[in-house]
Amino acid sequence: MRKLFFRVLAEADVPSNVEAPLQSLGITPPDDSPNSQRMDIYCVIDGHDYLLGVTITYPCRPDASTIPFHRTVNRRGAQLPGGKAAGLAEKEKIDKYGPAARAAGFRFVPLAKETFGRWGEKTMDFLKMLAKRKPRPTSIPADEDGAFRESVIKHWSQLLSVELTKHNAFQVASRAQRAAAARGPRRAHAFPEDSVSRGPYRPHTIPASVL
Repeated sequence: MRKLFFRVLAEADVPSNVEAPLQSLGITPPDDSPNSQRMDIYCVIDGHDYLLGVTITYPCRPDASTIPFHRTVNRRGAQLPGGKAAGLAEKEKIDKYGPAARAAGFRFVPLAKETFGRWGEKTMDFLKMLAKRKPRPTSIPADEDGAFRESVIKHWSQLLSVELTKHNAFQVASRAQRAAAARGPRRAHAFPEDSVSRGPYRPHTIPASVL
């Protein structure tokens, strides 16, 4: 998803970098977690430094599972109305990175999306701002500028939705493989390959008797 936002920024004529180390920007990381040491995207818009944090949130309760991780992950967003989970994800990102970013002179924008496709309000506001910056082709007259900007947002939304669909499919395939592996090597071998994941999940070597 980061790479696609990087592409969107490029189309809006905004220079950017992905996975920028916070300390190199003069910002103290919020904690010692390896995932908290860098920002997804750093860019400059109209002379202002922006930090963009990309997050995908799961709005529904996980199904019953014998795997403890599946029973506890993302339960806070269960049974919330559309868009609420994305709003909570935005707030969580702002609470985590916002104060330190502002103290260092940066503007922080959370880019949140729900797995069912709903974008957070701040994400949509940011995309609308970028759409205003995208150069209008000379073949499009000035009186059609509004329609052009709307088509840009629609195009970007479609690209991001396709990327989200790929992400969801990969998560489902990975979860199926991990659940099968937890039930034993013979069950795990039922998933030798799939067209979504980066390859078969092999947590251990399958005994020769199973092959």
